[in-house]
Amino acid sequence: MITPRRLVASLLPLAVAASAARAAPLDLDRVSAKAVWVMHADMDAARESTVVKRMVERAVKKHAQLETMLAMAAKMMGMDPRKDLHDVTLFGLDTEKKNAVMIVRADANRAFLEKMVEKARDHETMKHRDYTLHQWKRQGKKGRGGDTVVGSFHRDDVMVFARSADRVQMALDVLDGKADSADGEGPLAGRTRPGSILVARAAKVDPDTKCPVLRQGEGYRVAMGESEGRSFYRARLEMESAEAATLAESVADGFAATAVLGLGKDKGVMKLIEGLETMTEGRTCMITWEADADDVWVVAEAMAEKVEAKMAARRKQWGERHPEGDCEQGGCPMEGRGGTEKNDQRRPFRDDEF
Repeated sequence: MITPRRLVASLLPLAVAASAARAAPLDLDRVSAKAVWVMHADMDAARESTVVKRMVERAVKKHAQLETMLAMAAKMMGMDPRKDLHDVTLFGLDTEKKNAVMIVRADANRAFLEKMVEKARDHETMKHRDYTLHQWKRQGKKGRGGDTVVGSFHRDDVMVFARSADRVQMALDVLDGKADSADGEGPLAGRTRPGSILVARAAKVDPDTKCPVLRQGEGYRVAMGESEGRSFYRARLEMESAEAATLAESVADGFAATAVLGLGKDKGVMKLIEGLETMTEGRTCMITWEADADDVWVVAEAMAEKVEAKMAARRKQWGERHPEGDCEQGGCPMEGRGGTEKNDQRRPFRDDEF
């Protein structure tokens, strides 16, 4: 059962991601005209976010080793995501996630990355015009064979990835203007709301989606970001019928009502909930949310404090039961709440669970 507190907690990551001061618009010149969906994340905007800045400062203050760990990760990746990663765009010509193309814009160490990928399992290269494509096998779970990955530099600061060479070649052609892009009158085209940091658009919905709302959906548009100190969320859902659109609106309204019933006495939370509005027009359901970025941070920090307090209490209880630090009896916090035996019985992750 989803409690009101969990409902609000599930909104916080969206609110945090939405708090961005300056977000570059989605560049549809990078996306194929044949694409049926696109997602875009602007990391430059995220770094300017009021909430993200404060959250990073808080994390570094509470965890002295964090900076060292991030610095080590930056050396291994050939770039520092904290400052070098600018944006990521994904799109697909169909609804199968494994067929997606990813375009990364970052100030990466090209020579270092190419040298590293040459050491990857089953590495080989191929040519597409003046571009060199690298193909390798990704490490699978427990030593098993992983998926094939193909990548290429379009420029020193632009990388293209997919699971097949033909999709990388197609993306390179779009980037060079040798193939049509989605920037025009296509179903994914259109103005991007100023200040958007996360954008998602789809002209076709995966028929196997696990989202109960989108199971009767034909397309959607979502934008999240911040404009003039106000965090925002916008969703436009194109449903199969007017009845389905009304039901989708009821889901959003019910979410807010449940949160009010459980957390109505929390003034900070109520400020966030009051910014939610919904409406339907025929087969279209529209959901909007706005809140002051400072108010978002107040609630996010309070929730973080509560989570950390619970984790500290669990660690203390485990330490009292196991003064020798022995995990063999189960219940070790590093092995999850159920202990090693229960963890061993968990089903393996599916390929799309990441």
